[in-house]
Amino acid sequence: MSKGATCSPFFGTVLNVDLSNPEVLERFLAMYGALPRAAPGSDEATRAALATLPKGARRTILDLGCGPGAQTMSLTGALPNSDIVAVDVLPSMVVETARRSLAAGAANRIVAAVADMAVPPVAHGSQDLVWCEGAIYHLGVTTALRTWRPYLTGSGCVAFTEPVWLRCDPDEEIAIWWSTEYPAITDANGVRQAIRDAGYRVIESFVLPAEAWWTDYYGPMEAKIPEFLAEYGWDEIALEIAAAAEKEISMFRRFSDAFSYAFFIAKPVS
Repeated sequence: MSKGATCSPFFGTVLNVDLSNPEVLERFLAMYGALPRAAPGSDEATRAALATLPKGARRTILDLGCGPGAQTMSLTGALPNSDIVAVDVLPSMVVETARRSLAAGAANRIVAAVADMAVPPVAHGSQDLVWCEGAIYHLGVTTALRTWRPYLTGSGCVAFTEPVWLRCDPDEEIAIWWSTEYPAITDANGVRQAIRDAGYRVIESFVLPAEAWWTDYYGPMEAKIPEFLAEYGWDEIALEIAAAAEKEISMFRRFSDAFSYAFFIAKPVS
């Protein structure tokens, strides 16, 4: 990544732009900020991951990299006796999560906060479950799990999604693209090893189906591009953002047999 490049808070997009620049951030959020989800996923996948958790209390949940709160609301519905702290670095995402919480009548159970996922605003030993859909790559699996371990209760678990190779022989074009987008990508066994390296054991893992990419993520993104270009097409940064989105969609459409997201549920080794 070149100097000044910023990795998107959303899936896989690496742009040679500085998101600390308010004008650039405005363009970026105009494209990505209105999507239903901040990464591939679905309510069904979130609930399927929850179903694999060991039996035990799930009263306190820390949702890291919450984006606009799609999975936050799934967790809220599936665990009606839980309290959730939802964290994102982008204020607009936190505002949207809070709005969804209020609309669902769950504002008394959800605290949405602007914070760094490496330093979440909760006490050590307080969280029954740490959740992270589509954002653990910011820290890397092993580093993230080690960082979050002190915040877990004695029976606490971590659930997260991470891009993985589905084939050992991906086409050269997609392999080169991923080497730029996310050089750390590996297969599911590689992620399991990273989990073990962090001092955890894998409880369960499963690959997200293709519809988890399209329904709330690439479908709305593809529909958004013409509207985005109609408003910002004169702007060089906007053109770069739109081109990156189109490229990302094209790569999944053409090579979805080679990669996907996978859910991993892990628990620290006692």
